[in-house]
Amino acid sequence: MAPYPNLFSEWQIRNTTIKNRVVFPPTCPSFVSDPWNALFTDMATAYYRERAQGGVGLIIIGATHVHKSSIMAPLLMPQLFDDRQIEPLSKIAEACHEEGCKLAIQLWHSGVRGFPTFKQEPAYDPDATWYTVSPSQVPLGEFPAGSIPKELDEDEIEEILSAYASAATRAAAAGLDGVEFHLSHGYLPWQFLSPLYNKRTDRWGGSYENRLRFPVEALHRIRAAIGDEMFLGYRINSTSFWPGDLELEDVKGIVPDLERRTDIDYVDVSAGVHHAYIHTPMEFEPGWEKGYAHEIRDVSSKPVLLVGRITTPDVAENLLAEGHADAICLARQLFTDPDWAVKAQEGREDDIRRCVAANFCWKSVSRGGRVQCVYNPEIGREGTWGALTTAADPKRVLVVGGGPAGLEFARVAAARGHGVVVLEAEEQAGGHARLQSLLPSRAEFGLIGEWLANQAQKNGAEIRLSSPVTPETLDDVLEAEAPDHVVVATGSRYRGDGFQGWTAEPLPGHENGHCVPWTDVVTGQSRPTGSVVVLDDECSVVAPLTAVALADTGAAVTLLTRWPMVGLDTILDVYLDWILPKLYRSGVEMVTDHFVRSIEDGSLSIYNVHDPERERSLPADWVVMVTARASENSLHPVLKERGLSCELIGDAAAPRGTYEAVYEGHRQARKV
Repeated sequence: MAPYPNLFSEWQIRNTTIKNRVVFPPTCPSFVSDPWNALFTDMATAYYRERAQGGVGLIIIGATHVHKSSIMAPLLMPQLFDDRQIEPLSKIAEACHEEGCKLAIQLWHSGVRGFPTFKQEPAYDPDATWYTVSPSQVPLGEFPAGSIPKELDEDEIEEILSAYASAATRAAAAGLDGVEFHLSHGYLPWQFLSPLYNKRTDRWGGSYENRLRFPVEALHRIRAAIGDEMFLGYRINSTSFWPGDLELEDVKGIVPDLERRTDIDYVDVSAGVHHAYIHTPMEFEPGWEKGYAHEIRDVSSKPVLLVGRITTPDVAENLLAEGHADAICLARQLFTDPDWAVKAQEGREDDIRRCVAANFCWKSVSRGGRVQCVYNPEIGREGTWGALTTAADPKRVLVVGGGPAGLEFARVAAARGHGVVVLEAEEQAGGHARLQSLLPSRAEFGLIGEWLANQAQKNGAEIRLSSPVTPETLDDVLEAEAPDHVVVATGSRYRGDGFQGWTAEPLPGHENGHCVPWTDVVTGQSRPTGSVVVLDDECSVVAPLTAVALADTGAAVTLLTRWPMVGLDTILDVYLDWILPKLYRSGVEMVTDHFVRSIEDGSLSIYNVHDPERERSLPADWVVMVTARASENSLHPVLKERGLSCELIGDAAAPRGTYEAVYEGHRQARKV
C-alpha cells in the first residue's frame, strides 16, 4: 500500500484527471522579462518544469495581470493582456505536460493594491495611468500613504471584464488545462465584493446582490472564453482578518451563491487580505487553515483546495483523510523543495527540505527581485545550473566550519563524489541558523542546519563536532587530513563592544558595564538580570526576540535603536506584525531615534540622533549588543601563505544572511 493513499490518489476537475492531490498553488511567478512587458522567460519554463518533474499533479501560475491598469511594479508579475505572452506560456504548458502535470493560470487585477509610481518610469508608456483603480475611493489601508484610487466608471468596468475574457482566451490558446479567477487577498474582485472597499450606490455596489455582480460577470465571461472543456476555479479568502471586511460567515454564503450562478469547478481557499496572514510565520501550526477550509467545504459541492504552512506528507495526508479538503496546496514548501512529492511517494520523508517560513521568498519579491528561498539556492537557476554532475577528479576536501555555508558546500561536494570532512568548533552544527533557533518562536529556523548536516552525511561527508581549528593547530590538522582543497567557512561573531556603522567605533565605556552579544544570552553563557538594555542596530528579528526572551525571565528590558522603529528590516518579510505584539505583551519598553553616548556603571547615557543635545539616562545593569559582526577568517591568510588550494565563503568572507551563505556554499561546491 502506498504510504499516503489519499495524497497520491487521482482526482477529477471537470474533464481533467489529475494524478495526485499535490498542487503548486498561485504564488509569485516572478520569472518574467520586466515589470511592464511581463513576458515569461526561459527561466520560467525551467522553474515550472522542475516542480512538474518533482511529482506535482497540478500547477497554477499565480497573479497574472489581465489589464495594464493592474501593473504592480516593482513586483515582477506576468501578464495576459496581449498576445505576445501566448508563445512563452505555451512553452511552460508543454514542459509541464511532458512531465505528466496539469497547468492552469490565475487571472488577476490588483485594483487599489497596485503601485502606480512605477508607471512613471520615463521609458514606459507616456500614456499610462498614474493611479490605481477600485470600485470606490477607499484608500489602501495596509501601507503608509496608501494610494487613493480612481473610482471605476461603467466603461472602465466593462473594459476590465472584457480583459478577463481576453486573458482566458490566451490561456486556452497556449494549451493550458484551466484558469483560476483571483477573488481573494483584497484585490479588485474582492474590492467589489467587500463593503469595506465598495461604497457604490449603482448596480455594482450597495446591496449584496450588486456587490456580487462583478465576480459573477467575470466568471461568466471567462467560462464563455474558454468553452466547456477547460476547468475554471477561483481563489477566495475564507476570512479576511481585517476589521470591517468579510469574514467566514459571509464567505460561507458567497461560495454556494457563486456555484449556483456560475459554471465553476473548484474552490481554492486561502485566508487574509494582509500579507502577514498570507505568508504566516514559522510559529503557526502546520495546516492552520484547515478549520476554515473545512467550513467552506461543508457548503460547497466542488473540490476544495487547502493551503497553510503544510510542509510534511503526514500532515497533508491527515488533512485529506479528515475531510478538510480535496487537495493540498504547497506554496512556499515547493520553493524550498521542488521534489517534495517524489520524495514523499518514495518514502524519503527525511530527505525533504522543509520550508521554515523565513519569508525570504516574499521579501525578495517585494523589493523587486525574483522569488528566492533562504536555503534553496537553485530556485530560478534550474536552467542555468542543471543537475549536479559527478566530479571528474574527486578530491579530498577539508571544510572548516559547520554553519550554513560550510554544510551546503559539504552536502553538494560530497554528492559530486568528493571526500569531504567538516570540522566544527561547537558541540552542534548549524552556525547562526542554530543560534537564531534558540530565540522565542524561531525554533523552525534550526531545521536549516539540521537538514544540511543530515544530507551532507547521507552524501558521504564526515562531520566532526567540537573540533576547533586555529592558526596554531592548523599545521597539525593539515598533516592529519592531507586535503587537496580547504574551505574556510568559519562564519562571523557578534561583537560585544557595540561597534557599528554610526560611529564606526566601539561604544565608550563598554568595558565598564556588563556588555555582551545577544549570542551569549541565547546560549546561556550570560544571564542578564535587573535592568537590561538591548541595543539594536540591525533591526532584524534578533533584537526584539532577545528582548522578549529576557523580559520573560523577569528582567526589566528596554529595546533601544537609533532607527525610527524597531524591526525595520522585518517589514518586507512580514514578521513585524508578529514581533510587535510579543514586545507589547512582554512589557518591553521601546526607545527609538536614540543612540548611546556612553556606558556607565549601571546606566547608559543616550541622546536623540535627530536632536543630539537632547540627552537622557537609562538604567542598565546589562547591555546586550545586537550590533556589528566581524568575520572569523584568520585561517585564510595562513593557508594562502602555505600555498594551499583554499577559498573563503559565507560570513567568513563578509557577514551577511543565511541566503548568501548557502548560495556561496552551493555555487563553490559545484566548481571544485
